[in-house]
Amino acid sequence: MLRIFTTLNKYGTLRNRIIHVPDGKPFTHGPGYGPIVISRVFKYEYTGSTSPALVSFNGKKYIVPSWQEVLPETTLNDIEWVKPQVEAPPPAQSNTWKFQSESSPDQYYIVRQNGSKLSCNCSGFWRAKDREKGCKHVQQVRSNM
Repeated sequence: MLRIFTTLNKYGTLRNRIIHVPDGKPFTHGPGYGPIVISRVFKYEYTGSTSPALVSFNGKKYIVPSWQEVLPETTLNDIEWVKPQVEAPPPAQSNTWKFQSESSPDQYYIVRQNGSKLSCNCSGFWRAKDREKGCKHVQQVRSNM
């Protein structure tokens, strides 16, 4: 586990240090650091769209793919992966038109627009020879657009 602690040096200036503390061992910083002001668990922050990994190269350890240098004792548990926010695409414009059936007073046909595509729930829409042209309901909506 990594810890970050802040001490006062001999001039009274605050100084931060990151050290590795083995699991189950009490935290001590050793002699020569001055009085501790604050101590807490430390995690390296990694921001990226792919999961982080650790690589040792030329005697140093890095978080990849960002190649951020870390302490040699660092493990994946010492890294906080901040995933980028994915923006949702704007909702497609959707409009609806209702048409009453000529053969039945209780039946309605609905034409829906999703983006630039029009569709109808009548049987004429599916039976139309020219799918691009569509049924009479779709043609009526297009002519009014």
